[in-house]
Amino acid sequence: MFYTVRGLLENRGVALEDTVYKDCNPRMLDFKIASGDFYEIPNEENGILRFKNSADLFDFEMLKEILPDLQNINFRHKDFFPFYGENLEAIEEAIRVNRDKVAVEGGPCLFGEHEVDCIITLNDGSETDFDYSTGKKYNNLNKTDYAQSDGDLASFIEVNASEIKNISFVNHKTGLTYQEYLHVFFPFAVAAALNVHLVMTLPDMSYRKYLLYSLKPLDEESQKKYLAEFDEILYKITDMYIELIYILKAKFQMENMSLVHGRDEKMIEIFEEKRKPYIERNKVLRSLTNNPAKLESIKDYISMPALPFYIYDSEFILEVNSMDETDSYRKCRKAHKNLTLGCILFPELLSDDGINTLYCAPLEYKEYGNYKSELE
Repeated sequence: MFYTVRGLLENRGVALEDTVYKDCNPRMLDFKIASGDFYEIPNEENGILRFKNSADLFDFEMLKEILPDLQNINFRHKDFFPFYGENLEAIEEAIRVNRDKVAVEGGPCLFGEHEVDCIITLNDGSETDFDYSTGKKYNNLNKTDYAQSDGDLASFIEVNASEIKNISFVNHKTGLTYQEYLHVFFPFAVAAALNVHLVMTLPDMSYRKYLLYSLKPLDEESQKKYLAEFDEILYKITDMYIELIYILKAKFQMENMSLVHGRDEKMIEIFEEKRKPYIERNKVLRSLTNNPAKLESIKDYISMPALPFYIYDSEFILEVNSMDETDSYRKCRKAHKNLTLGCILFPELLSDDGINTLYCAPLEYKEYGNYKSELE
């Protein structure tokens, strides 16, 4: 579903003039936010919308009032994005007291819907196509609709393991979308403005773990073969982001930056070892997912915001990411009670099809490379 700030207030019987949003840019008020209706207004005096009881909705001017150093940030959608913020006052106070204890963490999803296919061929010659990012089975040859079924890629392999003749992968992704660019640019921009450490995270190891689990019913030789074929695609896409990250590192003259991705074995060892006391607890694990195929990936996602603590011993961390990561941020904060975690989250852009976000859009609406002018 899509919501707007104006519509959310109207639906709750709250007059815009009685809220902090009364002087906001009309484009921000009418920005189509792709989310569920998980909003409330805890304080009727200011009318601030709160999302998933985790972050308050602001415009950029409100962010600057709390974090004045953000004033020099500039990008195409700054003035009409709704932003979601939490614990920003604590981050600002920590910067004033000891900037070295503050860090920013963020990073993109590697690919969205319709960009990487998984094709399973059975012994009878039949083929079943899945979208890898969702794990859902396509319902037609045009690959626009998903089958209305609870079954996913992992369960299909489990049920049909003895009949699988081949598994192949097709990569349709030829570049990065503007949304994906923002997922790299904005953490850089915020960390540079605040002059704090930055940890950028590429979750290739997490994408890989889903396939590792899914292939378990197959023999070891087949597992290695299919995993190697997927890795070729996965790392080709990951390298697109690594190239962009180092371009932005130079652009922002960011010296205090660490990059975490699956081929950096030292960083992965730090990541997985230092999170154990916080994540590998039954109380935490029980709250993550009922889908065992996704458990290891989700463990990654909910501990990524804490990476600056694992790497730099940062006690105050600002997660800068998509609002789709609200749940990961919230669960990370709950698991790491020794840290002060804050966030600035931003919405997904609607594609030119007028129906889907760029993440969910068909290939013809991805508009790869529609950000390069901003690097000049």
